Amino acid sequence: MKQSHHFVASLLLAGVLSALASPAHAQAQLWAQRDIGTVQREGHFQPIERIPATEVFPGGYELPPYPRTGKPGSPPVPAKLVAENPPELNMLSEDVEKQDALFLTEDEVFTSRPNLKPSKDSILQTLAIQSTWIAGSGDNIGITEVSGSATLGFPAPTRESPLLITPGYGMFFLVGPDSIQAPATLYQAYLTTTWMSQLSPKWGTVLSVTPGVYSDFQLTNSDAFRVSGMAIMSYKSSDTLQWLLGVVYLNRDDYSILPVAGLIWTPSDDYRLELTFPKPRYLQLFNYGEGYEDWWYVAGEFGGGTWSVEHPLGQNDDLTLTDYRLLIGMERKTEGGGKSFVELGYVFGRKLEYKYDPATLDMSDTILLRSGWWY
Repeated sequence: MKQSHHFVASLLLAGVLSALASPAHAQAQLWAQRDIGTVQREGHFQPIERIPATEVFPGGYELPPYPRTGKPGSPPVPAKLVAENPPELNMLSEDVEKQDALFLTEDEVFTSRPNLKPSKDSILQTLAIQSTWIAGSGDNIGITEVSGSATLGFPAPTRESPLLITPGYGMFFLVGPDSIQAPATLYQAYLTTTWMSQLSPKWGTVLSVTPGVYSDFQLTNSDAFRVSGMAIMSYKSSDTLQWLLGVVYLNRDDYSILPVAGLIWTPSDDYRLELTFPKPRYLQLFNYGEGYEDWWYVAGEFGGGTWSVEHPLGQNDDLTLTDYRLLIGMERKTEGGGKSFVELGYVFGRKLEYKYDPATLDMSDTILLRSGWWY
């Protein structure tokens, strides 16, 4: 009897457990069949808010765009002056560039791209070496020139009004002529002193004097010592236009005095037009990088000079060489006023003549090659 009671109790317990398990199993199957995306979440969902970007330059500041000739990592730099300073007309363009640099405004100095320093922070400003070869033979004289100079700078009385002192020396080796006797080598030794100043925001001046000895060092007399000079006033009518007026005293037998007149137009830091007499130039930037910039240019030049020499008859005479030049060249300007350059030129209107000998030699047109290096 007791066993029957245990059996009935077991059946009842199994039924209860089965009833309880069936709804759980059905509920599990129902959850498995439902789309998880339709399940209602408990509580209100709050989307994550993005952290606002940090404003590095307050006020909506935008970095300036690279100029049209620039590229990231190598911004262009406007060159304002070159420390070249050979005698007479050869120093005209470089002195004008130096003087033009005195007009830099605060906005031009603190630009978004770096500038080449126009000068060095020392007394020694430049060391210069250059060589010129003019093709020729026979009565069409060939000339090879080798020259060097150094430029020292001093405040006079301030760095904004500098005094530049340039000693220089050059040798000219002549090939020919056949029909007229002439020295095989001509020499020049000079000392150029240049003072420049910005008299006002618009007016400036460049003054220069060059005493020197020009001779073949055979029979040297008082004619070998000559003094040349230059005086130029400049007026800056706008940020891009500058006017020049002055005079160059060459103290040569062919041309003693020449006027200096014209304008300098710089529409941007990449272009420069020196429409000036007697040495016009057009320059354009074509490449640049950190600490340098490359320019190509075309220019006109007045060449030649006068030397005191030993005449073939054994007396002193003055020999004058005259020519005119059209040049095309490239130069690399570097930090502190240095540069290196190479030029190809067409030389015409060539003439050789003595002062006391009526013989004159007219020569054919030829070509010129010139290169130089400035520290």
